[in-house]
Amino acid sequence: MAEAEILLPPDERALRDDIAKPAFRLGVLDGKWLLADVKWPYLYVYVVAADSFEWLLRLDCAGYPQSPPTGGPWDLERDAVLPFDQWPKGKGGRLSAVFRPEWKGGTALYLPCDRLSVVGHDNWRSETPSKIWRPSDGVTQYLELVHELLHSQDYKPRTSAAA
Repeated sequence: MAEAEILLPPDERALRDDIAKPAFRLGVLDGKWLLADVKWPYLYVYVVAADSFEWLLRLDCAGYPQSPPTGGPWDLERDAVLPFDQWPKGKGGRLSAVFRPEWKGGTALYLPCDRLSVVGHDNWRSETPSKIWRPSDGVTQYLELVHELLHSQDYKPRTSAAA
């Protein structure tokens, strides 16, 4: 282990180890997502949608992997939550339920594996056990769920006028 890695906080080291693992790298090779940056405690990653649009997520990974990440669509130029009118749109199904700008002021996706969203949703443990955060799967679990949503029939592809 390099000296610089030893000086990293344990949660940052764990995240960096996870994004170097085959599961995360395979997602990159498969064109599912693309690592943009790590500016601790934030992971910036583009998730590719069915229409090939790359949605940037900023995930707060403090406490990783024991604490799940939390985050949502991000505007890199403004260094702020993506304006709500530019969020991925759904047709009223699962994607619409997850990408909810009004939820936590747009700072968290309404997912069972999201740190902020799981609080108060004990029912999710029995209703959606496969989507509850699993530290052993790491951030790849979160990204796989987002990628799946952006490839679901509920996803409305962006129009050229909205691009």
